[in-house]
Amino acid sequence: MKTLNTDVLVLGLGSAGSAAVRNALAGGASVIGAEQMPGPGGTSTFGGVNNWEPGVSFDGIHREIARRLLESGDAFVGKTTEYVSSANRYAISDRSGDPYETTLKRFGVHGNDMRRLHYEPDAMAAVLQALMEEADPGGELTLFYNTRFVSLDTRDRQICTCVLSTPDEIVTVCPKIVIDCTGDILPSRMAGCSWAVGEDPKYAYGEEAAPEKATKVLNGITQCFRITETGIDMPGVPEKYNDVDLTGWVEHMNRTLGPVSCFTVYPRGGIYVNMLPTAEGEMYLQYDMEALKHICESRAYRYMRWLAEKGYLRGWEITHMFPLLGIRESYRLVGRHVLTIDDIYNGYAPSVGREQTVALADHAADTHGRGSRCSDTYPGYGIPYSCLLPKEIDNLLVACRGASFTHLAASSARLSRTMLQLGEAAGTAAALCIRDGISPAEVDVGELRKIRRIT
Repeated sequence: MKTLNTDVLVLGLGSAGSAAVRNALAGGASVIGAEQMPGPGGTSTFGGVNNWEPGVSFDGIHREIARRLLESGDAFVGKTTEYVSSANRYAISDRSGDPYETTLKRFGVHGNDMRRLHYEPDAMAAVLQALMEEADPGGELTLFYNTRFVSLDTRDRQICTCVLSTPDEIVTVCPKIVIDCTGDILPSRMAGCSWAVGEDPKYAYGEEAAPEKATKVLNGITQCFRITETGIDMPGVPEKYNDVDLTGWVEHMNRTLGPVSCFTVYPRGGIYVNMLPTAEGEMYLQYDMEALKHICESRAYRYMRWLAEKGYLRGWEITHMFPLLGIRESYRLVGRHVLTIDDIYNGYAPSVGREQTVALADHAADTHGRGSRCSDTYPGYGIPYSCLLPKEIDNLLVACRGASFTHLAASSARLSRTMLQLGEAAGTAAALCIRDGISPAEVDVGELRKIRRIT
């Protein structure tokens, strides 16, 4: 066992975590980053969600990521070329030839004109890795991959130590600032921060679209996979899934004509398939992750066979099953401000003020599976800095899908480019904390916005 000291510890190196590392380093802080997968990107790479949906964003790291991927041929701007109908249960997004700027808006854009960025996951991981390393000319960065967060200790409203299990040893990290980018906010929950899971009741935040009583309904789960044209007429289901009873799943598909799926063409060939959903979101709370992954993989293989039986995509089969499930929603922080669907309707959080905005989004409030309640889009709304601040711990920032959102607001704010913005804000804030010897709650958001070039 060894002990390391650092200015900033970033737990989880998905979209938000990678951006947080980069900006904290750029602000002069030393950084340790820890990630359970063998590389960065999280759901955007190892989860197979290999496109950025249309959506508004402040300027930031997303432009440099897109530039590098487009120039290398590992990305292109895509559009929907085939839509879901009663006769066809999947949509196809393919190359459009349009510039990147066309992807940066969703509200008010007709479906035929919406554009998204398709990319190769390995290339995305390489770009994120390079951007983190390039921000570290002085050797102030340490990254641990294939690493599990184990535990933490707190004292006087501070996280004092975090224990990590790396492939080689147990490491105790003593950070000044912690940024939780883990998605399920396990570190924040272990530190004693308030959290929520499932649908919030109407009385909690006054959201008209919320149910009268709280439920455990969560946004649906997707097992993404890559398919390639191999010429095999009828794909099989591997024997290791024989222990999963798929009878009810197949009957459900036959009744509903199958789940709606998005088929997104890759720049280097093949298609990634995003089933909407593969499993109901509340299964996240009912199964351990290994068992849930096994069920979702079995459904994915059976779905491909079902498509072939119905006369679709014969000659195609699954050639890569992504190792992470696409978890759209799990545990959420109840922080200093909880973003609500009404804040989104207003375009900002009135109780906080526009000048506190650190991220911009305009995606639909889009839930998948049972309990879907909203599908509106919005003309761009701001996420305030205080959504990253817990009430109970002073040296902690939360920048991930588990930031302080209601269930309905989270269904809009969860997209990758929004997560990049949250990570950038958290990384910049952490660097300001180190520079000035202050806590995240004491950060001058006006200065943060100036550094981030938010106007």
